[in-house]
Amino acid sequence: MFIDGCERRDGGCDMDFIRTEITAVDFYRDNEMADIFLLINNNRSGGGGRQYQLIFIGQQNIYAGRADTLYVNNKQTDTDFEVREKLTRYIKLGLAPFVAKTKAGEGVDINMKTEFSNLEDTGQESVDSWNYWVFNVGSDANFEIEELSRQINFGGDININRITDEWKISISGRINERLRTTIQKEPRVDENGAPVLDENGNPIIDEIENNFDVSEFGFGHQLVKSISPNWSYGYDFDGRQNTRFNYKFQVGFRPALEFNFFPESEQNSRFLRVNYGIEVRNNRYVEETIYGAAQETRALQSLRASLGLNQQWGNLQVGYRLRNYLDDFSFWTTGLSVSAEVRVTGNFSFYVRAEGNYVKDQIYLASGDFSEQDILSGRVTLPSAYTIDTRFGFNYRFGSNLNNFVNQRFFGRANFVGND
Repeated sequence: MFIDGCERRDGGCDMDFIRTEITAVDFYRDNEMADIFLLINNNRSGGGGRQYQLIFIGQQNIYAGRADTLYVNNKQTDTDFEVREKLTRYIKLGLAPFVAKTKAGEGVDINMKTEFSNLEDTGQESVDSWNYWVFNVGSDANFEIEELSRQINFGGDININRITDEWKISISGRINERLRTTIQKEPRVDENGAPVLDENGNPIIDEIENNFDVSEFGFGHQLVKSISPNWSYGYDFDGRQNTRFNYKFQVGFRPALEFNFFPESEQNSRFLRVNYGIEVRNNRYVEETIYGAAQETRALQSLRASLGLNQQWGNLQVGYRLRNYLDDFSFWTTGLSVSAEVRVTGNFSFYVRAEGNYVKDQIYLASGDFSEQDILSGRVTLPSAYTIDTRFGFNYRFGSNLNNFVNQRFFGRANFVGND
C-alpha cells in the first residue's frame, strides 16, 4: 500500500500512527510498486472541522481496476487524537475489501458490534443550537532581540463563519502592530566635521536609536449564495489600515459572480473556478500620493481564475488574476501563481511554488523623500514594476521500499528556534 496526502496535512493524518495501527499490509515508499494507492484529500467543513476524502485505487494484481471513495467528517471540537483515530478507522474500513482477497484476511477480525448510543444520529445532527455559526478568537506575539536591534510584533484576530450547502457567510478582523528599534553606531563630529576624540585619543562613537511603528488593521465580510452546483454569486466587503502601503484607511465593496467547471461535490479532487467582480474602493492616505491625492474613491474590475487538482501523480494549484481601474485603463495589474508537487516516477518527485505580478497600479505610493531607515524597516513601499517570489526543488530516494516501522527515538530538536 502507498499513501499520498499525509505529508501535506497536519492534525489527524499521522503516518506513524497509521503504520502502528494497521499491520495487515506493507506500506511502500514507491507508489508504482504498491498494489493499492490511497490518496487523502481534505477541506475545511462549514462547522470549522475538517472533511477527509479517502480514494482507494487498485493498481495491479487482483486489485487492478478496483476503486472506492470514503468521506470522514470531523467536528471543530475534535482533538488531533480523536481525528487521527477516526481517520485510521475509516482507512481500515476502506482496506477491508482489499485485505479480504489475501491470506492476511484470515487473521483479521472485524468487530461489527456497537452500542446504539454510540451511533451518530444524522436526524439530530441537522438540529444545531448554534445554527451553524462558528466563532474563533486568537492572539499572538513575537519578540526578536539582537545587539543592534529589537522588534516586537503582536496582534489579534477574530473569525465568525456560517457555512451550509446554500450559503457561505464570514466575518473577520485582524490587527497587527510591529514596533522596531535599530541602533546605529556613528562617530561623533564637531561643528567642522572633524571627529571628536576621548582622553585616550580614540574616536567617540555615539549610539543613535531609531524607532519605527508599522501598524496594520483590517476587517472583512463575505456573503456567497449558491445558485446551482456550478454557479454562485456574492460580495466581499473589507477595510484595512496599512501604513507600509500608505493607507490611513481603505474600504472596498466587491459584488461578483463565480462559475466552477466542476460540481462542488468534486472540490476535494479538482476545481476550476472563474470569478468576475466590480469593486468600489475609498482610499484615505497617510501622506499625499505621488499623484497628489490625499483621499479618493475609485472603481475597478477584476477577473480571477483558480485551478486545483489532487491526483495520483501529485497536486497542482494555479491562480490567475487581472484587474484594472475603470476610470483609467493604464492602471492595471496581472499576476500568476503556481504551486505543484509532481511525482515523475515512483522514486523521483519535484515541487515548485512561484508567484509573479506585473504591477501598473501603485496609486498609493507616497510622495516625498524617505530615509534609508524608512526603507530598510519596511515602513514605506518603493515603486516596482513587478514582484516575483519562487521556490522549487526535487526529491529522489532509493533503497528499501518497505515503510512499516516507526521509531521516534532522538526525534527533532526540542522545537529550539535558535542556531544549533
